Amino acid sequence: MEIQSLRQENVQVLRAIDQLTTRVDALSLRGARPVAEPPRAAVTPSAAPEGDALVVPGGLTVVKVEPPRTSRAPPIPTSTALVEPDATRLEAMARKGGKDLSGEAEGELKAARRKEPLARAHALEGFVSRYPRHPQAGAALLEASAGYTEAGKPDAACTLAHRVLDEYPASDQVADALVQVAACEGRKGSTEAERRLLTRVVNDFPSSPAARKARERLVSIPGRTGADPAPESPARSGP
Repeated sequence: MEIQSLRQENVQVLRAIDQLTTRVDALSLRGARPVAEPPRAAVTPSAAPEGDALVVPGGLTVVKVEPPRTSRAPPIPTSTALVEPDATRLEAMARKGGKDLSGEAEGELKAARRKEPLARAHALEGFVSRYPRHPQAGAALLEASAGYTEAGKPDAACTLAHRVLDEYPASDQVADALVQVAACEGRKGSTEAERRLLTRVVNDFPSSPAARKARERLVSIPGRTGADPAPESPARSGP
């Protein structure tokens, strides 16, 4: 505001000086002799109306005010400072996600195995859904399948046996799951599918308890001819 006020005062002073200069020149021309040089033309500022009597106060000093320099605002830091994580917090997180979580899963698995057949099947199936990467996940599915069988729910039992083969093909429960899936095919009347699955158990897992069950069942399948199937490839030692 002070700079703007000084600018306005400066403009008014300059106008007054210009008008006084013009009037002094006019008075000088009236008393002087004519010369070859033409008289100076009077210049009247367009902004000041004619007839105004402007007086410049004595001792007034005209000050030229420089316009304020524009300066840019200091840049705002936008980078995010790197903060080292708290070692204690990281250790607590690792302990919760590892050892504590494993202990919690083991306790849940033991509690599920103590239930009645149907409740056990539901609990074990829920355990697998919560801990699909647990080392006992394949065994839990197979145990849940057996629980459904004991509870008189063969369709649910067959579904879980198939899941063992599909989701845990490298687990130790594959041979037992094959025997159970073969039994499911036998209940549906698919004797050829049942025989093919049991033969696979005998060939791939010849030393396993599942292979013994498979041989016993192969003998009793209607329409069977010939001796027990011989291994088609080098036999595996077991699951």
